[in-house]
Amino acid sequence: MWNFNFSKIVAWVWPTLAKETVLSKVINMVDVFRLSLSGWFDDNNKKYIDTIMKLDNSKTIMMETKWCDVRVKNLLNINLKKWDIINVDYSEYAQESEKTIFVDYEKLAELWIWAKIKFEQSNILLEIVEIKKEDNVDCKVIEWWELLQFDRVRFLDNNIDFGVLTERDKKDILWWIEHWIHIIALSGVNEPDDILMLKSFLAENNKWNMKILAKIETPEWLKNLDVINSLADWIIFVFDKLESEMAKHNLEMKDLIQRVKSTWKPVSVTFISWLESQKYPFRDPKSVQEFCDCAIDSFVLEWIIKEDDTLDIITQVYDLLTKCEPNSPEITRDRFDKDDDFVVRDYIIYNAYRITKELDIKAIVCFTDNGYTSARLSSLSPKVPVITFTKSDETYRYLNMIWWVKWYKISESFDYENLKRIGKEMIRIVFKWNISLDDKVVIVQSNERQKDEKNDMINGVELYKFKNI
Repeated sequence: MWNFNFSKIVAWVWPTLAKETVLSKVINMVDVFRLSLSGWFDDNNKKYIDTIMKLDNSKTIMMETKWCDVRVKNLLNINLKKWDIINVDYSEYAQESEKTIFVDYEKLAELWIWAKIKFEQSNILLEIVEIKKEDNVDCKVIEWWELLQFDRVRFLDNNIDFGVLTERDKKDILWWIEHWIHIIALSGVNEPDDILMLKSFLAENNKWNMKILAKIETPEWLKNLDVINSLADWIIFVFDKLESEMAKHNLEMKDLIQRVKSTWKPVSVTFISWLESQKYPFRDPKSVQEFCDCAIDSFVLEWIIKEDDTLDIITQVYDLLTKCEPNSPEITRDRFDKDDDFVVRDYIIYNAYRITKELDIKAIVCFTDNGYTSARLSSLSPKVPVITFTKSDETYRYLNMIWWVKWYKISESFDYENLKRIGKEMIRIVFKWNISLDDKVVIVQSNERQKDEKNDMINGVELYKFKNI
């Protein structure tokens, strides 16, 4: 009936996806492109962002902080043999070498002799035999295979504090902000103060409106979920890393998702893990359906090593969502007034949602300044699209990741009559012109700030027949 999926797709701009020939094939299936400080940080990233914006400047660029995500910085694969001695060296930038393994961790000398280094996608295990200098060690090959470029590195038998937001991270974030970054995903946080530190840093650089996504991937994060959720704008669950902790406390996936959505915050999940025996452990349709039944806002695709797999995997995810989402049952959400904070704006939003359950409504049209109205409506999981207009670029990019929201950027001079007129045209496009004149549409506007500037937008809910808009 409509021409977009409920849940959005977030794809990592890895070397296999960064080429324009590949990007042009997936641009209509991917909503958000994700880059990481752990990636091959150099000026090429500016070129990749420019290519994405050239193909479709409505896309959102998300930057993810590094935390403990150490990567191989070799541009070439390396064939290793058992018991070989191989040098491991620090490099900030990607290099072409088949004799040295370069990684982006500068304190190799602080590792222990006989400690192990694991390369996850390649299934290679090294043992440190000699520390040559501060950022350079020799290792013996214990388990061998072909070392893949940009593989993820794990240091075993070491208690390493990677830090959450280093001075280098801050420098990189400023570079990214200058080159089209719209939102930030924060990895590896254990304390709420870590989010406050990032917020303070962004405010100091006039980016106080930038949305922050908190990535829940450690037991400490999970224990502090409610506090972290109150500070962040979004939650990303890495359920593969949380299974043991969840089992220990009898926590169900759907319950954790509901805890976040009940506070109107959007929820994402990671979707593809690392290579195992040269194959991606791809989630089966049953697990995808379970996520869809929870109204997951977006699926965050992890790295894809092989170029030939990129288009196939993104297409599979897109097709799975197209197939699974229409089968999702209707979700009944409670009114969000448990903390006596059910103010007028929330009453208006909830009534718009309630009308869609009681009447045969085809779509909701709304205006939003900071994304509150759309995110709040989306968290209630209505079974109709939320067609949203905003004047804020930060909000426009944020809406790109929210479940069932179709978003449009408008000019500062946009008024209520424009909202109805353009909204009517957008409804036709969303429904592929398959909408009748007597179909019903809800238009909603609620004051999102305590001191809103006066405008001619409605403050309430209006019900129209499509022909009367």
